[in-house]
Amino acid sequence: MFPLKLGLSISTPGIWEEVQAELQSLPVRVVLEQGPIADVAGFLAKLDKFTPDVLLIDPAHMEVDLADLIPGVKATSTRPFVIVVRETATPDDIMKAIRAGANEYLYAPIGANLKDALQRVAKARENAAAQTSVRARTIGFLSSKGGCGSTTIACHAAMECGRLSGKQVLLADLDFASGAIRLLMQVKSRYSVLDAVNNTQRLDSSYWKSLVSNGYQGVEVIAGISSEALLEHPKAQDVRSVLRFAKSQYDFLMVDLGQGFRANDVGVLEELDELALVTTPDIPALQMTKFVSYQLSRVGFPRDRIRVLLNRMSRRVELAPSEIESAIGLDIYATLPNDYSALEQAYSAAKLLPENNHLREAIRRMVRRMCELSGSDIKRRFTLFGL
Repeated sequence: MFPLKLGLSISTPGIWEEVQAELQSLPVRVVLEQGPIADVAGFLAKLDKFTPDVLLIDPAHMEVDLADLIPGVKATSTRPFVIVVRETATPDDIMKAIRAGANEYLYAPIGANLKDALQRVAKARENAAAQTSVRARTIGFLSSKGGCGSTTIACHAAMECGRLSGKQVLLADLDFASGAIRLLMQVKSRYSVLDAVNNTQRLDSSYWKSLVSNGYQGVEVIAGISSEALLEHPKAQDVRSVLRFAKSQYDFLMVDLGQGFRANDVGVLEELDELALVTTPDIPALQMTKFVSYQLSRVGFPRDRIRVLLNRMSRRVELAPSEIESAIGLDIYATLPNDYSALEQAYSAAKLLPENNHLREAIRRMVRRMCELSGSDIKRRFTLFGL
């Protein structure tokens, strides 16, 4: 369910208790609580300040008429969805509320009906957000097996994308088993992507800024878990909600997905424009690459959006590029050279690779092509190290 912000003006104890009990299990955040409304102008000013998505009004003890209140509510900046709540109802009372502009009219027992109404609002808000929000170009990095280097590539790709594009880039760590981006990018913040996933009802620009860290120029980072053990994998819908929010805040989104295919990642995959499947030129990794590509096809991920990155390539590899492509059933999108020594030196100094490093240059060329940035000199087909 898409997270919602609520405003409440409820003075009847029985209705208050019912509403509070139902809200406990829903991804909503109460941003405004108001007693019986007496000052319309003052109340409308509060709505403009706290911007609730939904407003629950109990008119039982109000000093103003709904016909004088609701049109003003609908004229505020966020135009909240208005639900009138009552202990009992009469046809005349319902008609007056609807004529005044109320979207829903609920009376006791309220619980299940309130949940259904909020779910309808959430769906409408989600659809509206998808149509109007800025859609960041989103690229996921997935290792075919452990140790293929997807995290290293994701970090350098985010940095190069920010530098080359001059636009805002987010590097997001969705590898819930590792959290290595926190170390590689030297993230000092104690917050992690789990804070966002566990608080989807609070997601707005202000809360988001408290979670992310500044990485390199043009790049912000939302880190993975630090030291705590993950006892339960986050719900796929919550992870997807975080991604959708992030896509509205940035121009490019680089996502580290860890290793291997997990059924829980299907929702995340649907948010990707491209999937960089990272492998190495050894038989176990290539076998796993073929297996992961098969699993991706089973869940309907388009093959033309898979970008095979052949990492740690050297001139001494026995398999020819054509043999590797034949073995995995996919074209090689880019090759990246092996440079253990330079990476070890860089990470020991708490830095990423220097600009003139040949591995970083290969990643730079890959990013230009993958992010469709101007100045790309990369050929469309495979060449060794891009040379």
